[in-house]
Formats: sequence, C-alpha cells, structure tokens
Amino acid sequence: MSQQLLDNPVHAALRDRLGALARRFSHSDEADDVFARDDLHVVTGFGPTNAPTAGTLSVMLGAVELQRHLNVPMTVVISELGAWNSRNVPWVQLETCRDQMLTFMRALGFDEARGVLRSHLDPGNLVRAGKIARFLSRQDFLDHREDLLELYADHGLLGSEVGLTVDALYTVADVLEPADAGAGSILMVSGVEEAYFTELARLVLARQAVAGELTLQWQSIIGALYFRVLPGLGGYPKMSKSIPASSIHLAMPADVLHERICSAAPADQAPLLAAIELASGWSQDDLVAARHAYVARDQQPATWRRAQQRYLETFLTFAETWRRSAP
Repeated sequence: MSQQLLDNPVHAALRDRLGALARRFSHSDEADDVFARDDLHVVTGFGPTNAPTAGTLSVMLGAVELQRHLNVPMTVVISELGAWNSRNVPWVQLETCRDQMLTFMRALGFDEARGVLRSHLDPGNLVRAGKIARFLSRQDFLDHREDLLELYADHGLLGSEVGLTVDALYTVADVLEPADAGAGSILMVSGVEEAYFTELARLVLARQAVAGELTLQWQSIIGALYFRVLPGLGGYPKMSKSIPASSIHLAMPADVLHERICSAAPADQAPLLAAIELASGWSQDDLVAARHAYVARDQQPATWRRAQQRYLETFLTFAETWRRSAP
C-alpha cells in the first residue's frame, strides 16, 4: 500500500459531506474531485468464496447506506469468476454463494431501481476486460497487488499467477464500467487493501488517452473511498473469509458464534468493538454506548458483556436473513 494513500485519511470537509457514514471509511483518494462532478457513479463488489464475515457484512451495509445517502447510480459486483481464478474454491460453491449474496443484498435494502447488482458472468465486462488488457503489462500487476497475498499464499488459498492477473483484470474492468458508459466521474468503494485496483484503473485511463488511434475515448476521473479494515480475531490483521480462525461469518453455528462474539480473550476485544461499529446496523446512540462500555470494560465488565451479548443476537438475525437467501 502506498505511503501517499496512507497519508490521505478522510478529512473534515469530506466527513461533513458523508455525515454519519464517515465512520465507515479510513482513507480517501481524490474523492473530493469526483464528488464535485454531477455525473458520479459508484462501484463496489464482493468475492463469493463463502458466507460473509462481519468484515464483508460491514461493506455490504456500508454500500446500502452510501446508496441511500448519495442517491447516485451504483454498481455492485459479485465476482465469482474473479474468485475462481484467484482462490482455490470449487466453482459450484462460488455459484451458490453468488446467488445467495445477490438475494442477501436485496434483503439488506439495496435499491435496484437506482443501482445494478450483477456478477462477473457479464458479457459487457468480459469484453471490457479484453479491451483494457492491451494497456497493462505484467509489471503493472506485480507493482500493484494486494498486501495480504503472502498471508493467503501461506494458507494455500491462492490460484495461479495468471489466475490472479485475470482476476485483477476483470475487477479493473468493473471499476471502468462507468467510463465505458460515458460517465465523467467514478467513485471506487472498497477495502483499503484493494486500493491497487484504483491505481490500475487510472493507468488504463491515462494510457488509452494518449494511444492515438487505439484510444477508447474514455474521459473519466476516478476517486476512491476505502472502508475501515475490520481486524481479525486471534491477532490476524484482517477478518478474512479465507482464514476461518480470523472471523465470524453468517453461516457459523450459533454455539460457535457465541464462543467468538462473547469471547473474553484480550486480542479479540478491539475486533469485536469494530464489528459492532461497522457490522451491526445499530443507531448512533447505541454505538456510542457500546464504545463507552468497551473503554470501561475492565472497571465494569458486565456492561461490555451485555454489549457483546446484544451483538450476538444482532448477528444471529443477519445469519437468519442469510440462511433464507439461499437459492
């Protein structure tokens, strides 16, 4: 991750524009520039490798809230074809999880009258990926890559190098879909570890603009907002669906969720507070109360335990919605 990105937190003026939603984001990247335009299009997405973790749920809830707040077109991509290439997951599992995620996003309140839910099995995106490939080199994909690849590799989760490149190419094509449709400004919304997709998309825009007869005639600008990373349980840097020990997810048995959400392990407490703040849907007053309980947990442990218990009940409600979304 570039130092330039790390030096760009969400500043006061942007927080004012986002209102209560600002708590969800840790960094911005030229987001002000795209917000200043009147033809904004938002793009985000999720990989359907398995049931959403609290981290994925936080992004899903954030996307729905952002759609309501901005009232602009939004595209949400469930990237089964990208996941097939970049992770060692059976295709039938990806298809099933993809369909369940699409239904679940609707249940969370995504408005398809003002946005598009689609997967990577999209002819337009596959054609777009083919169009942009000529503007990127192997070195570009080596220079711009996810920071956690080594961690995933250590767990035997990654596909081949070519597969990782194909996944990135499809996702960059997702980001550039509004440019292909003539939009002047694109807001990429994702986890901060996926900032490299924004950088690769900007390379494509810059190179095609000076390609003479080979130009795609795209004249968009790209800004980005990056969701706060939900730290993992057990000391993992991220609550990842690819690393089961790091996470809680919506398909876990109730007794396992109870064990993890009501955990007393010191390393789990900060991730659990972050999960409450980002993946609960609680009111602002309830979130403030939960933080106070967390801060005072050594002096008043029962209050924090009650907050954990309430979050368990909330998460189980989301889990039931997820179960009912199954195809």
